[in-house]
Amino acid sequence: MSGQREVSIDKLREGMRIARGVENAYGATLIPNGMILDHNTINKLQKLGLKSVYIIDETEEVQIDNIRNFTSSYQNIVDDIKEIIDAMSYPGKFEYSHYNRVKEIVGNVLQIDTSFDIINMLAQLRNVDEYTYTHSINVGIMAMLLGRWIKLSENRIKNLIFSGLLHDIGKAKINPKILNKKDKLSDKEYEEMKKHPIYGYELASKCRLIPNEVAGGILLHHERMDGSGYPLGIKKEKIPLIARVIAIVDTFDAMVSDRIYRTRRPPFDVFKLFEEELYLYDISLTRVFMKNISKVYIGEEVELSNGAKGEIVFINENHIAKPIVKVDTEFIDLYKVNLEIRDVFIKDKISEEYSH
Repeated sequence: MSGQREVSIDKLREGMRIARGVENAYGATLIPNGMILDHNTINKLQKLGLKSVYIIDETEEVQIDNIRNFTSSYQNIVDDIKEIIDAMSYPGKFEYSHYNRVKEIVGNVLQIDTSFDIINMLAQLRNVDEYTYTHSINVGIMAMLLGRWIKLSENRIKNLIFSGLLHDIGKAKINPKILNKKDKLSDKEYEEMKKHPIYGYELASKCRLIPNEVAGGILLHHERMDGSGYPLGIKKEKIPLIARVIAIVDTFDAMVSDRIYRTRRPPFDVFKLFEEELYLYDISLTRVFMKNISKVYIGEEVELSNGAKGEIVFINENHIAKPIVKVDTEFIDLYKVNLEIRDVFIKDKISEEYSH
């Protein structure tokens, strides 16, 4: 087992791994035990005014690899998924060779080190020009995380990742003019877009190696608990677990991403939507997801709807969209005032040193 050593705050480097978790002054965990540091998490620690923290005693080479391995693995997965999705356009079949490649990608996702501030890492790696591909990867990764949080078996988590990676594969059958349209879709175009789960299911189900659970997740990820979804309009327990999971993480990633036709929405806007529209999603799954995802924003700088800037210091698990924010010396409980979080600032991107 690796030892520990104390390091002064000004000597911290990306890739170092925290040996003892760090809390802020309000008892909220800022950096959990085992987390790998990046620029953003180092900034959080610096703002606390600490003199030092304890890190796991790893070589500088290992520390560099901690960051580089994640970014290179992510980009490799994006490249692989891009080839597979593009291949669906012509000749339009999901070949056994595609299945084997996706199965390999699932294994690679399972091996990703999630000891990062991983939600922010994904935010830093999003690319509007490759949205179709990065979105598929992000949905697969977040589906894996939610599967682990609810303690699913390893095999079901594999199916979750598989379904997440391929949930939008049917869009390969949608006219690119519709997919890439910057303006609002016409009613006819929207109806065509809504067929992508069916197209995806048709592609996946023709490959006998793909489990029925995975194909079902692809077909039903736009169904909603009240029956208002598509393509079948089924509700509640008729929607399989895998599709209920994909529905949540797909919605979250789509809304916090920049798109061709709109800019991203702040994560707390999405939490508010989930809280207001809990009837659309599996309530228990949504609460687990929000509880775990929201924690990564503790210590982040935010702008409020009145223009004031502050720092999230505490998440109220009963009202996740309304955290406590410190503005200068004042603590503002957003649940008790008529203010919203307008934006969350994650200033520091992954260093170029680690992105190749």
